[in-house]
Amino acid sequence: MTGALLVLALAVAACAHDARNVETTASPAPAPSVSAAPAVQLGSWCHVVPLERSFCSVLILQAPKSTLRLAVQDTQARRERGLMGVRAIPAGEGMLFAFADGDLQHQIWMNDTLVPLDIIFMRSDGMVMAMAENVPATKPGTPDDRIARRNGEGRYVIELASGEAERAGLDVGIRLAIPQIAAR
Repeated sequence: MTGALLVLALAVAACAHDARNVETTASPAPAPSVSAAPAVQLGSWCHVVPLERSFCSVLILQAPKSTLRLAVQDTQARRERGLMGVRAIPAGEGMLFAFADGDLQHQIWMNDTLVPLDIIFMRSDGMVMAMAENVPATKPGTPDDRIARRNGEGRYVIELASGEAERAGLDVGIRLAIPQIAAR
């Protein structure tokens, strides 16, 4: 039993060491486009922020005024889970939802989302098409018809803590250089 615990402790330490050393950033491109580093595969569990506590793909995205670190949600289950139950989102961190069906209308809902969010809808070419700022949090147990929802066009959706979109310089019409992210 002690040997198994030692192996587990070493594996956890190795994962934490790898996660700190794998992440890279890209230098910004000239405006109005902004550079992004490719998503880095760190593991499959991806619904915790701060991101240092989670095992997931992380996309480093240079916004006009800051660098964003986004947990990539590329499956139906991950997109449905999103930021449910998260009590705080650090500045500059959030989630990027990648949809397989391309630049279509998507609805984001705030089921069990405990913090107000800024929601940014982007086309596959990185163009910000719509933003919903300060979308209210939803307490667990809220009836479905009272849960906040926002619609927008795009293949990607970014969720940040309320106020972070403005701080990052995001606005409709800005184009972010985002790599193609496979989604399923």
